[in-house]
Amino acid sequence: MTLRNGDPHTVGGYRLTDRLGAGGMGVVYRAQSVSGRQVAVKVVRPDLAGDPAFRERFRREVAAARQVSGAFTAPVVDADPDAEPPWLATLFVAGDSLAERIDGQGPLPAAEVWQLAAGLVEALRDIHRVGLVHRDLKPGNVLLAHDGPRVIDFGIARAVTGAGATALTGTGSAIGTPPFMAPEQFLDGDVGPAADVFALGSVLVHAATGHVPFRGDSFFAVGVQVVNEAPDLTDLPPELLPLVESCLAKEPADRPTAAALLTLLAARHPATGGAGASAPAVRAAPAPAPEVGVASAPDGVFGPPPTVTAAPPPVPDEPARDQEHRAARSWPEAEVPPRRQRIRVAVAVAVVLALGTGGIAAWQGLRDDGKGGGGSAAASGAAGPGASAPACGPDGAVNAAGAGSFKVAMDHWSAGYQTACPGARTNYAATGSGAAVQQFSTGSADFAVVDRTLTAAQAESVAARCPGGRAVHLPLGVLPVAVVVNLPGVDSLTLDAPTLAGIFRGRITRWNDPQITAVNPGRLLPDTVIQVVTPTDESSTTLAFTQYLSKAAPTGWGSDPKSSLAPVDGGRGVTSTLVPQAVKQTAGAVSFTWFAGQAAGLTTVRLATGAPEPVDVGTESATKAVAAARITGSGADLALEPDFTTKAAGAYPITQIGYAVLCDKGNDGPALARTRPFLGSVVAEGDGAVQSGYGKLPPALAQKVRQDLAGLG
Repeated sequence: MTLRNGDPHTVGGYRLTDRLGAGGMGVVYRAQSVSGRQVAVKVVRPDLAGDPAFRERFRREVAAARQVSGAFTAPVVDADPDAEPPWLATLFVAGDSLAERIDGQGPLPAAEVWQLAAGLVEALRDIHRVGLVHRDLKPGNVLLAHDGPRVIDFGIARAVTGAGATALTGTGSAIGTPPFMAPEQFLDGDVGPAADVFALGSVLVHAATGHVPFRGDSFFAVGVQVVNEAPDLTDLPPELLPLVESCLAKEPADRPTAAALLTLLAARHPATGGAGASAPAVRAAPAPAPEVGVASAPDGVFGPPPTVTAAPPPVPDEPARDQEHRAARSWPEAEVPPRRQRIRVAVAVAVVLALGTGGIAAWQGLRDDGKGGGGSAAASGAAGPGASAPACGPDGAVNAAGAGSFKVAMDHWSAGYQTACPGARTNYAATGSGAAVQQFSTGSADFAVVDRTLTAAQAESVAARCPGGRAVHLPLGVLPVAVVVNLPGVDSLTLDAPTLAGIFRGRITRWNDPQITAVNPGRLLPDTVIQVVTPTDESSTTLAFTQYLSKAAPTGWGSDPKSSLAPVDGGRGVTSTLVPQAVKQTAGAVSFTWFAGQAAGLTTVRLATGAPEPVDVGTESATKAVAAARITGSGADLALEPDFTTKAAGAYPITQIGYAVLCDKGNDGPALARTRPFLGSVVAEGDGAVQSGYGKLPPALAQKVRQDLAGLG
């Protein structure tokens, strides 16, 4: 739908292009960032925005939703709970909702319902593992993208674990959509992850039959059926009955967890030849040669999943899992309720995060390519066609510590690896690069993730951990550093290194300075004071920024890069994490920050580097810049020296490189056996964290990392 009279044209720096719809909380718009990224922006209703209690709940809901990431969920990329009115933005994906698909084309075939179920269960697993409950899973909140479903709208989520957890939607209220609500939602409103599993069962009934399992002409009538009556499963394909019935158990304790459902789906899916096989398989790409200890399974809608020949892994106890250690336990057979006994499986199958070629082709049947405007937030973290599961290491924990700047990427990579390798647990503590090096040196971490190369003292400390060896850097990904501005009326700005040096040295003080207008020909810039926001704490982001200036503008900046800066006279000094907020709050402000997440909603500056055209900050442009970097390490050490003066077309030079730090020799044997496959999957996945703002490694460098990783001892 086009924008209506009275609709805003911009929100939080995003340009609104279409109205997608309206709901109980507000209006949702399709919008575009300055860099061209498509997002869905939800703007809160004015009457709710004026309620201080609502604002507090909304602020906490946004913080909770930011924790959720996964291939089949809609990540929150930006938000401002304190704005007038409050808003949040999620990544946009074109595609009809499941409700629109069923209304327009009728029920899905059974094989497609199985595939839909796999994606929705993975989404619930990702939501529940961080202690959240969706509370309103319904066909309208499921988007059908070309590579799988996306669960959207965490606007009424509830935090159920962690310090100070409370219901974010108030007390004493039944929240949800009646035909998809669980009995406990009607009875007392006190719900946990099991309520989402009940909703999943109702969604699958609707997808397979076109009708809901509980019908009535009022909220009360539907509630009576949900609490007391058996579901209407008329026309439900028989092969779906065990799955749906287990989800629709009246007692929450009798419903399987999302983790248990993943095992059920993998083992019972018709395409795997498991129990209940009868529906035709949706063919996928041929399975790769099996790894040692893994037997190949038939092709199917999950791609080519391997069948684990050992005993099934323990089923995590969701959601009350320890966030640091992710402890798991097995259910003794005597403790399993009768309903769960029905879904126990004889063979556990690793479910592949990425749908293979056949899986993506199958999803074409779930899309209406003539309709693209009904979409909402999300971008897939799945690999593209032909992707295969990574080789899995021994079961057990991979414990890493490292830079906070790479936490989002590490969380994404960990989720993908754990999905493909259910016996693995990857734990990442964002303690900072320096602390992580110390943790690796003392043996409390299997590897460290750093966003700068080690100092000589750090390398010496790590060498003590490496009998007969030394510390080595293995690149994992690239994080662009964005220059951001808040310049009302200016939605595009170009700067070069000498101009940036003049601004951050305090010599250029107004936005219409001739040096700035010279690199912005034809653009009228305001005669206003430049408000320099300087991150004053020690950070690798500052180091990367000043390395760029010292190389690209040595005359104006000097030759000494620094990891911390003093505020410019008349400017403002803040910690790195507060830079985005400070820029948003200050008209005329300029600063620099991580591109991943931190720069969302801000105007990002294009760099004039000497290339034919100014370069936008982004994941692809960062990857192009790293392609020009020089390897300064020797042997297995792949420490890089970026070319901050590159003039290559489309190469953005202000970047941080994330490294895994290990020993070339003398690593702990069992830890290396678990770590090597995980890091191999990170490099092989490549595109996995691009959606979160991280650039992948150039192909030649990625191949070199894989080779050196294999040679570690």
